[in-house]
Amino acid sequence: MGKKTLHKDSEFIVTEEKVINYVMAIFFLALFLYGVADAVKRRFINIDYQSYVFALAIIPAIYCIRRANNNRVYIRVNKTGIYYQEELLTSWANFHNAFIDQKEKNGFFNIKDNFLLVVEYRKEGHQEGFRKKIPLTNTQNKSEEEVLEAVIFFWNEYRMNSPL
Repeated sequence: MGKKTLHKDSEFIVTEEKVINYVMAIFFLALFLYGVADAVKRRFINIDYQSYVFALAIIPAIYCIRRANNNRVYIRVNKTGIYYQEELLTSWANFHNAFIDQKEKNGFFNIKDNFLLVVEYRKEGHQEGFRKKIPLTNTQNKSEEEVLEAVIFFWNEYRMNSPL
């Protein structure tokens, strides 16, 4: 999938990566079918625990299919500002800074990245600044670097085109 070049009237949109979710759904569906086939082979008599465990794989299969069919937009960056969950988080006039951070999690089985897009901004009528930590998951269609590049691109576009 080629990287789209940004221009001042474009939008940068982060959604779910459909291919990954469909692949995971197929995997879990295969586990489910294996468990059902094993139970059928045994004629549903003396079924061991493995068949039950494999049959439970239908739950994550349904979850992955629902995520793949979901058209929700997590992050939208354009010439007006940064949107999170389709709500304007901050306009460029109130934007201060953005960077990528990683949430520290302790644990033996912590195998996934916990990247966050941290947006620092202020709100109208408030002197103090605010900070929003937006999670960037492994199943989103854009990388952390691409998200930060888009924020920097539109921030620079705003600064070049706005009177100071």
